[in-house]
Amino acid sequence: MTGQSTSSVGLAADLERRILSGALTPGAKLPSERALADRHALSRPMVREALRRLAERGLVRVEAGRGSFVSSATGLDVGRSLNLAYQRRHVTARHIVEARAMLESQAAALAAERADERDLALLSGTLERLEDLEATGDRVEQVRLDLAFHLGIARAAHNPVLEVMFGSIAPLAVEQMLRSVSDPRTRRKSHPYHRAAYEAIAARDPAAAATALRDHLHVADDTYGPDYDRSLDAMAHRALEGLLGPDASLDAFVEELLPASDLPLPDLPHPELPLDALAPRRVGSGQTG
Repeated sequence: MTGQSTSSVGLAADLERRILSGALTPGAKLPSERALADRHALSRPMVREALRRLAERGLVRVEAGRGSFVSSATGLDVGRSLNLAYQRRHVTARHIVEARAMLESQAAALAAERADERDLALLSGTLERLEDLEATGDRVEQVRLDLAFHLGIARAAHNPVLEVMFGSIAPLAVEQMLRSVSDPRTRRKSHPYHRAAYEAIAARDPAAAATALRDHLHVADDTYGPDYDRSLDAMAHRALEGLLGPDASLDAFVEELLPASDLPLPDLPHPELPLDALAPRRVGSGQTG
């Protein structure tokens, strides 16, 4: 068959093009390994290798016993791939506060203009749970909900570039949040700004929303002391050890936290794509899938 994928690399490239073009939509279930192998005249190990390549790039997720699904587009995947580069640049708390203040204040202003009722409901529910945790002292869950709240604001801006930009620094934000939740003075001064930011967004007041987010993040200027210009990674390791003990792994904590920080979405069906949707295309045919 002309244009047929003849290798795992070719199959992965073909599926990647279709995912990025939108022809294969998030949540869609791909045909089985056997069906893909038959369609493309490949062995099943070659199909598995193609799916593994796509999974490593965050384009599909493979669920044991269920199959392979097109992943939702999220900036958090970008953060995972950039985290090592950030660590090698010796990022400090000052660096992440400056970057987040610029990015998130703009996101909050846009969210005040663009947030819909679903955005506001998700932010409100997350904020209530976050405030309740102040009494219980579950600092790990507090970090998860803190990240979910800030990610929710980025999404409520309805600007995919801003959302991806926030996702790219989400691992660093988690590290800063670990430092903050471990410090009673920082928690006491910074947490009221979550409520102020939400109320400004709900009131459609972009200036107040931006100010609340900016002031919230710059609490660290006054409370971190010498830590403000120390390695963010080292501070986060120290804070995590205080929460979970000396054997706690920061990398594992961040990796486990990021997918769980996704704000809850309604259950969506995962229709399996017909094989015709994956029919090989002629190279240069101009088809978009």
